[in-house]
Amino acid sequence: MATNNRPSVKTRNTGVATGIDKHITSSLMIGGVTYTPDALKAVFTKQNAALDAADALHKQWQDQVQVAHTATVVARVVYQSLRGYLVGQYGSNAKAILNDFGMSAPKPKGPKTVKTKSVAVAKNAATRTARHTMGKKQKMGVKGAVPTTAPTTPSTGSQPVAQSPAASAPPQSTAGAGASRIA
Repeated sequence: MATNNRPSVKTRNTGVATGIDKHITSSLMIGGVTYTPDALKAVFTKQNAALDAADALHKQWQDQVQVAHTATVVARVVYQSLRGYLVGQYGSNAKAILNDFGMSAPKPKGPKTVKTKSVAVAKNAATRTARHTMGKKQKMGVKGAVPTTAPTTPSTGSQPVAQSPAASAPPQSTAGAGASRIA
């Protein structure tokens, strides 16, 4: 079955129109509707025209989206610069002037207290624990172990004892701490 993308549909429609010109000389009844050769050909040429118009509008829309994006980037930079200028000119407490521009006053910045810092450290540690995140040195200590399967022996009524992955891992060498390891 043929694909139905726009270029193949337009090629198909052009071929149908050519075939109508060559082989159909009188009216046809298709799906309960009577078509003259020109009316039948018009069905397919209208679809090609509609596809071309839609493609042109889509391209125009894409161009407008790019223009809007560029204008947004420029406006964002100018807004930040204007806000900085106003705060520098009138101070961070000039709430009335900043409100006239639709801007809010900057949040007050000051030294953090010991209590605030300790709360932040505790939250950070809790988040790292919850997410199981590790630092570079902690990651180096974590190694994967492939569990080994015990050789199968004829059963004598007792179950084989499975080894833990840590017991089956080869011993780590202390020499060459900077050497690369193959996992």
